[in-house]
Amino acid sequence: MFIAVLSDNPETRKQFCKLIGKETGSGDITFYSSNFQGIIRTLLEPTLYPDKLQPLLYSLSIADYVVLLVDSLTPYTGEIIVALDSLKKEKGFILSQAELPLKGTVLENYELLSQEEAKEKILSLQNPEGNEELLSLVDSYFQVKSVGNVILGAVKSGSIKKRDKLLHLPSKTEIEIKSIQLNDKDVDEVTAGGRFGICYKGDPIDRGIIAPSSNSFTISEKIPGTFTKSPFYKAETPKKIHAYSNLQFMEGTVSEFELTLEKPIAHKPGERILITDPGSPKLRICGVFEVKK
Repeated sequence: MFIAVLSDNPETRKQFCKLIGKETGSGDITFYSSNFQGIIRTLLEPTLYPDKLQPLLYSLSIADYVVLLVDSLTPYTGEIIVALDSLKKEKGFILSQAELPLKGTVLENYELLSQEEAKEKILSLQNPEGNEELLSLVDSYFQVKSVGNVILGAVKSGSIKKRDKLLHLPSKTEIEIKSIQLNDKDVDEVTAGGRFGICYKGDPIDRGIIAPSSNSFTISEKIPGTFTKSPFYKAETPKKIHAYSNLQFMEGTVSEFELTLEKPIAHKPGERILITDPGSPKLRICGVFEVKK
């Protein structure tokens, strides 16, 4: 189970995460792990947000649930709300005394909880089902002397087993799973909700998707669909945008019915690709491009 802990205040996020779990890794996202009644729950804290937009989006791609911590309504709080609504993150709860503009967004259905209630809620959340097609997101790659290539990531659906032969997208690099670690223990399989460390046979890979060799993704740089500008983004859509989906962040251009990128990304029919302007001094989310079904 993955829970994104969001706030415009990094210290507020960090303090809340420490109430629930122990830090297990850090970078532009910091991970905290809690093992309660045999279920591992992983909290994601977008460490470099709000200075950088990407960690917020990376956290949301991985998260099953969201905790939104709000001291007051600020432009960055508004940006978080726009991101959650744009990506249709429907499961979450809010800790706030402030009046928030949630009407017409998915956050209308979020529960309003106290800190203690939120902690109890997180520790009662159950793992998602793991019987669907494999979808796993890789957030880190490194090499370990005498071990080889290692990736860290999250299983969103399905499962990964030792000796599985899988595909990294969008690079289409083939990998073979040599060993799996879950919570620092060697295991033969990791299922939905698990954060893994995997040693694999194959070439170095970047952030992105791990999927079966036969999968439903399309890899392309020209994507047909429909762009809907956010009503909160008041400027003209920039000529150069960055498109975001499943830990893939790519520069390109967008028109009403086509997204054109500098390099191909993996996508599915009906998928919501976030269109962003990371250099904007105000709201950095321009809108959503929905891939043609």
